[in-house]
Amino acid sequence: MRNLFIIGTFVLLSYSGFAQQEPNSGTHTLEELNSKIRAIFESSALPGFAVVVVNDKEVMYQQAMGFADLETKKKYTAHTTQNIASISKTFIAVALMKAIDQGAVDLDTDINTYLPFKVVHPLFQKTPITLRHLANHTSGIDDERTYDKCYLLDEPNADYSHLPKRVRKYISLLQQNEKLDNAEFLEKTLRVNGEWFSKKNFTKEAPGKAYRYSNIGAALAAFVIESAVGMPYEAYTKKYIFEPLQMNESTWELSEEGADKFASKYFKKGLRVPDYSLITKADGGLITNTTDFAKYLIEMLKGLYQKGTLLSKSSYKEMFERKEFGEIGSGIFWEMTERGTPYHSGSDPGVMTYTSINQNKNIAAFFMTNIGAELIDEDDISIGKIHEVLKQHNWE
Repeated sequence: MRNLFIIGTFVLLSYSGFAQQEPNSGTHTLEELNSKIRAIFESSALPGFAVVVVNDKEVMYQQAMGFADLETKKKYTAHTTQNIASISKTFIAVALMKAIDQGAVDLDTDINTYLPFKVVHPLFQKTPITLRHLANHTSGIDDERTYDKCYLLDEPNADYSHLPKRVRKYISLLQQNEKLDNAEFLEKTLRVNGEWFSKKNFTKEAPGKAYRYSNIGAALAAFVIESAVGMPYEAYTKKYIFEPLQMNESTWELSEEGADKFASKYFKKGLRVPDYSLITKADGGLITNTTDFAKYLIEMLKGLYQKGTLLSKSSYKEMFERKEFGEIGSGIFWEMTERGTPYHSGSDPGVMTYTSINQNKNIAAFFMTNIGAELIDEDDISIGKIHEVLKQHNWE
């Protein structure tokens, strides 16, 4: 998911994965690791956070510190949930490859084969947009004009005069947003003659020719899956991902029952982000925690080793195969380093997340915190420090 105020500033932590360190460098015991991370946290701007490290068999390390809610002093724990922003897109990847395994879709078929309304690049109408284009962020669909319309404030008429000016300016835009379902939003934006349709919703490059990260493109991919399999995307991911992996605390919709575990979000300590939801949930709205995400990461590592249970071997291979677009590499909704290390980051108001998988070292990590990058920079630094400490630990 794109951060409301800062675009692309949080794709920074996972590029080198968990590289092997020199002997005697870093920490060697979990007590030492905890001590270093706590020291970083206590001098940071983070309200709370949770982190988990796994191999392809089990959880190797799990820790949470700080508060899920500063006002009530509710602890941030391994069961605290929050939306994880753009890392949600990796679940579109798994759902897409599952639909391929089932014969419901094909990566290189025109998406209009599956959609109830037609989507074409207005400058390249004879070049079809495919699921591969959407999954590699090369569809030519751009976010700039309409994506912010997918944020819905829970209380649009509340008084937000206490917020900083730069935040109030954006909140005033969100207050005008209308409640739509995902299909309506996409049709208004992408269908020719749709209410919000414009050539400016697309780049100047033909589909398949250039990388441009697109949240709307990802949301469209999830809708293609939904249309092709005849099942809501949320139900499909529950049936084919959450239930098999026993991710019992993961959801696309916050319920009253789950609200007690849900973290409050902050611009900075003491300044809460107004509660909001997302129309296009698939590209950034998954609600989960480190306990559940650990199960998912273990499966992803198994998939890299061709031992996964959710998808066929060929689908896992396809999902993690790096395609190059200039200096950028992409798998199927997974970002990929030059060395082929899968990673993804996420940023939204009051949310920052990252995950990284190192196949060679059989290790993967996931981090999430309930603060955004909108108003302070210190959290970027502290998150980077935590990442480095995790990398330097002796995980043998």
